[in-house]
Amino acid sequence: MKLKYTRNHTSFSGAVLLAGILGILSSLTACKTVDIKDKADLLPYMLKPVAFLTVKSPKNLETVWPGLMELIEQRLRGLPALGKVTGIKERKLKFANNPKLRSQFRTYLSTLSLTGISDKELAWKLEKEFESPYFLLLDFASFPCTKDCSSNEQWVIRLKLIEAHSGDLIFLVRKQHELAEDEKVAESYNALAGKLTTEVVDEFVSGFIVPWHRWRYEHLQPASARINRTEIGI
Repeated sequence: MKLKYTRNHTSFSGAVLLAGILGILSSLTACKTVDIKDKADLLPYMLKPVAFLTVKSPKNLETVWPGLMELIEQRLRGLPALGKVTGIKERKLKFANNPKLRSQFRTYLSTLSLTGISDKELAWKLEKEFESPYFLLLDFASFPCTKDCSSNEQWVIRLKLIEAHSGDLIFLVRKQHELAEDEKVAESYNALAGKLTTEVVDEFVSGFIVPWHRWRYEHLQPASARINRTEIGI
């Protein structure tokens, strides 16, 4: 099946509408796609502190999921465009001493992953605790395939950066993959999950950048208002 790439620059309100349209279209067309959505100008979001959020281990991936998330987090920590990354260990330490915070986090994450909506009240609390105004969510979901697909299972993997309290979408990579029968064998299943998740992160790393023409525009600004590329190291 042909692999499709799409990329869109949208405002938050436009992203909500477009996400709904793309969701409908994807169910009617190809079962294997890569979609990228981002702000038209990513420079204001460079080197910002982020909290790395991960969903519970997907079904049948319980043995490999923790190790995979650890590798992904290490990759994100080395990304020049991101600031401080609050990861899984830091989150667990906070939860160990604050069961209420753990419960609030689970409620927030469930709502965010299922509906795409950031609960503002909970987001403010989590933003304060994690000292991160931005959340980077890695979501992995398994769905029945559409009637146009030959398989009965497909995966949707999303890595999206949002402004915590508003839910405003900054950058999103979404991969949809229809599983072939030979990919459902346990060993292949685990390896494929790691491969596709890594590919999503690769797309994020290569796409979450400031293009040369944006830097060129920035250099035309008055010195007092200009962001110096060498100073921020990207």
